[in-house]
Amino acid sequence: MSALEATWYDGRSSRGRPARLSQPAAGTLRVESEGETLEFAVAELTLSPRLGRTVRTLAMPGEGQLQLADSPLLDQWLPVPSRVEAWADWLERRRTAAIASGVVTVLGVVLFFQVGLPWMADKVAPIMPRAMERTISEQALALIDRMQLRPSKLPAQRQWELQMKFKELTTGLPRELDYRLSFRDAKGLGPNAFALPDGHVLVTDQLVELVDGNDDELLAVLAHEAGHHEHRHGMRQALESSAVVVVAGFLFGDLSGTASLSVSIPVLLLESGFSRNHEREADAFAFALLENQGRSPADFAAVMRRLSQHYGEKDFGAVSYLSTHPPSAERIAAAEQAAKASAKR
Repeated sequence: MSALEATWYDGRSSRGRPARLSQPAAGTLRVESEGETLEFAVAELTLSPRLGRTVRTLAMPGEGQLQLADSPLLDQWLPVPSRVEAWADWLERRRTAAIASGVVTVLGVVLFFQVGLPWMADKVAPIMPRAMERTISEQALALIDRMQLRPSKLPAQRQWELQMKFKELTTGLPRELDYRLSFRDAKGLGPNAFALPDGHVLVTDQLVELVDGNDDELLAVLAHEAGHHEHRHGMRQALESSAVVVVAGFLFGDLSGTASLSVSIPVLLLESGFSRNHEREADAFAFALLENQGRSPADFAAVMRRLSQHYGEKDFGAVSYLSTHPPSAERIAAAEQAAKASAKR
């Protein structure tokens, strides 16, 4: 009769004593040690999962445990109850399969972050409570104000005129009631505009000065920012940087219990710049909005040229959220193409 050498820890003493494990009959295992013999039904025993070539443990009810080297006999005497465990053991014993599973795991993680996470963020962003959007935006603005911005020096009448034109621009949009426009002096930041997740759009005095009284060009920039807000790009980008928030919101369909995350998301928002796809999507929205209001996307191309001449190869500064709009020949060409198509209609 085949037997396996083992060490028996009976639970009554810290000393391990030599033992032998054997199978006297089907469905039964026998333990012999120093003149003592015990027999157990296989169903009573619990064998630890196989992990490489590590020592395995056989738990015996009321009698402690045996520690013994792995052996094919254990597979015969104590069949693996779990298919998952059996599959994992099969993989561990085959180098090619183990390497392949590792590659698949890495590819799965990459695919999740490149495709799955953006898709989930797109589904979660629309169900974010408005109160959380407002809190996140206020905290993000407070951070930006401390780093880059100062109270606007534009005359109150000039600010009011632009606010009325922005209100007219956004009237009828799905998120019309969210919008408000304000101004900041930002010498260190330069000409810029950006929309926070709650619809608060900020324009720097320097951008107003750059357009030199051409409000059509300024409104073209604001149409682009409205595109970011309508598509929830700011919140989507922040959520993509916070996988835990996205997964929880996607699984439970409710972010009302995650208010504490509104403390960390503003930082993630500022550290995350818009993707090229988001910029293209906001541009396309701006072109359509301008055309619908009898304006021309050519105004967008013109202001992009101004920005390109002003900044050259430089970006917009240290805050990633504000440094994602550098004009490019591609974006200018797209605006000009949209203007030509609009003129033909």
